[in-house]
Amino acid sequence: MPEPIMKPIEAIIAETKHEIQPYVFKRLEARTPRKAGEKIARTITVTSGKGGVGKTSLVANLAICLAQAGQRVIILDADLGLANIDVVFGIRPKYNLMDVINGDMDIDNIMVSGPYGIQIIAGGSGVMELADLEQDKAERLFNQLRFLEDKTDFLLIDTGAGISKSVISFCQAADQVVVITTTEPTSLVDAFGIIKVLSNKRPDAYVSALVNKADDLEEGTEIYNRLSKVAKEYLNDFEVHYLGCLKQDRNMHIAVRQQTPLMLFSPMSPVAVELRKIVSQSFYELPEQLKKNEEENEGFFKRLAKIFKGGKD
Repeated sequence: MPEPIMKPIEAIIAETKHEIQPYVFKRLEARTPRKAGEKIARTITVTSGKGGVGKTSLVANLAICLAQAGQRVIILDADLGLANIDVVFGIRPKYNLMDVINGDMDIDNIMVSGPYGIQIIAGGSGVMELADLEQDKAERLFNQLRFLEDKTDFLLIDTGAGISKSVISFCQAADQVVVITTTEPTSLVDAFGIIKVLSNKRPDAYVSALVNKADDLEEGTEIYNRLSKVAKEYLNDFEVHYLGCLKQDRNMHIAVRQQTPLMLFSPMSPVAVELRKIVSQSFYELPEQLKKNEEENEGFFKRLAKIFKGGKD
């Protein structure tokens, strides 16, 4: 059977405004005025123990869910080697983080606009590990990145897969870490591996697990329960929160091939509906642990810079 022909993104956006209304959670109609120097962005690092679990596609779709609800969103592609968030959105950035690192561009000049006003910062394929940057280049990058916290409500960081120093550092510095796993044993083992390292580096980290590509919700819940149980038993009672489960959805595969996020390609598909539910239930109201952490934190990029400079193991 022939695959559906992709409509222009503008047409999809116009058609779906009415459809998504029942699922869009309340906006932040009123804000408490920000005090000088106070952090405003909530940073969420999305990571995985292994590749091929759908991490980058989920980052793009989570960003759209938040943006549809009136939130300002910036995506930072921190996969400094195989950056591809731009591919998911079907865009071709002219500049990337390497241009900032080299001092050729400011961070504002490399951001590319996506749907619903989402701003995208391309990582740049082949960029070296941040840990290997010369000190002056690292300082230049962090001095540029730290201004992002005043420009957005949510900063979503898409890391590479695995447990490299860069990946773990982005996880350490974030307000919240979302670990993506599938039901495959290797994916589950690798997810536990990254949680283990993070629990040692930052015992107070707020980590959530999202099970992707499950056959049904029962299977996804079972996978999470296994991961949570092992973490409690072997990682000093470290808590892994349950973010949710996404079932296999053919629409997601087609959307990826069309280089269009699922939320635009098929906004009423089962996975799209479930993603909106996950965002409205888990990303809006802050859990007590996150409230406490946010009261004590000093900003994502300031913490990140300290980590790379050796200020924190």
